Amino acid sequence: MDDVLILPGASASLVFGLDWLPLINGRASRVAYRIARRHGATHLVFSGETAPAVGLARLKLDRTQRGQVLNSAAQSVAHLFATGTIALLLELGPSRHWLVAVHEGAVVARTDRLFRCRSDAESVLEELKQAYPRLAMVGMPPSIDSVDLPLIESSSGRQARLLPVSHWRRALPRPIQWFVLILLLALLLPRLWKLISPAARTPAAAQQMDPGKAWESALARASREIVMHGVQGTRTALHSLYDMPVRIAGWFLVNAACMPHARGWRCQARYDRRGSEASNELLLAKAPASWIIEFISIDQALSVWHIALADLPLNQHALKSSAGNERYLFSSLQAIQPAFTQIQLGRPRAIKVVPPRDAQGRILPRPAHLPAYSVRSVQISGPLRSGSLLLPYTDSMAWKKISLTMHDTGQVGLKSSRLTVSFQGDLYETESVRPAVEEREFSAGDLPEESHGMSRPDAAGPAWPGGRAGH
Repeated sequence: MDDVLILPGASASLVFGLDWLPLINGRASRVAYRIARRHGATHLVFSGETAPAVGLARLKLDRTQRGQVLNSAAQSVAHLFATGTIALLLELGPSRHWLVAVHEGAVVARTDRLFRCRSDAESVLEELKQAYPRLAMVGMPPSIDSVDLPLIESSSGRQARLLPVSHWRRALPRPIQWFVLILLLALLLPRLWKLISPAARTPAAAQQMDPGKAWESALARASREIVMHGVQGTRTALHSLYDMPVRIAGWFLVNAACMPHARGWRCQARYDRRGSEASNELLLAKAPASWIIEFISIDQALSVWHIALADLPLNQHALKSSAGNERYLFSSLQAIQPAFTQIQLGRPRAIKVVPPRDAQGRILPRPAHLPAYSVRSVQISGPLRSGSLLLPYTDSMAWKKISLTMHDTGQVGLKSSRLTVSFQGDLYETESVRPAVEEREFSAGDLPEESHGMSRPDAAGPAWPGGRAGH
């Protein structure tokens, strides 16, 4: 944890050599801080709920470093390779070799290490290959692109940010603390009783409080920050991915993604230079005017564009009931399931609402006519052309990420395509969560691990490499 390396960059400093520990889903973010304090870490980075892991570091920063943005290099690599198992061995300088391994978007424990000798790193790599037989090396066959420091820095964002860990230290032994606490309570309780004792105006205020209006305000506060994308927002993101060129001026599409941002979408696409005639100048000339292009290496470019949306908050949306979705929506998804490789919906869980209280601190009774909101996690993937089949059923969905991946294969099938789209988000419903509800997963059956083939989103036949992603 102490043997860390900080390399300054253009936008942020990269930190190498963190200690990584796996976490259990559920309260992973809360457990991460508890583990960091137990190990005496000064900073941590949390990978997220989908692939929970925590990286720990004990940093001694000077004045210049305290004002810098610190990003974990290992977590940035995990963001680049969210699926599969990969390893990266990178030379950072003389007698300084960095080894990191990522499994399904989480940094593998006992990696993110610095070695003085490359042979020492390669011996650890051999142990990793025995633990993970399907481990692939970055920059080595079969067709995993090389990764360098500029690419790692460009892919690092808030998900890789190192956060400070606050430590509360006891100044006094525990018995003395208890004695001081009892003494303070003995001195303050009489005064507190006078302040909270029932007064003549308290019953009147309680009688005037309307439980219905109080609960409506509580529900509005809980749902204010939840924005639904629905059919219109989903269609907007899909059309943007459909219109994206697969090849432009000798640059080829690798992957793309759209994520919610400031009442709209923030989309980005990565292109690789593969033609001898391709150049940065031609790409800037041929690219759409709305794109902001950043060249992350001599052969890689990242385009970014924004889409504005008029999304509706949750409390202004007509949601279906949980039982109704299980009967009708799930049946509709089962009907289109053959066109997708995965349709998975999690168990419903209640949206947290802070209950209103009266003047005496008692929880007000909740009116029976008010809705109770619940949410299910949603993960759907399949050929890009199948995305239009999903649109009619996204009315009550809010997406966290819609991503597109390009595969190098010529095989085309009903569930396989060179262009694969993936949806990650939530389905919002009404009614209370029922404990007996079990997780439902619609899988693709006996399928290969990767999708093959390139298909148009509106037809079953193959598309041409020079066309757009949606045509």
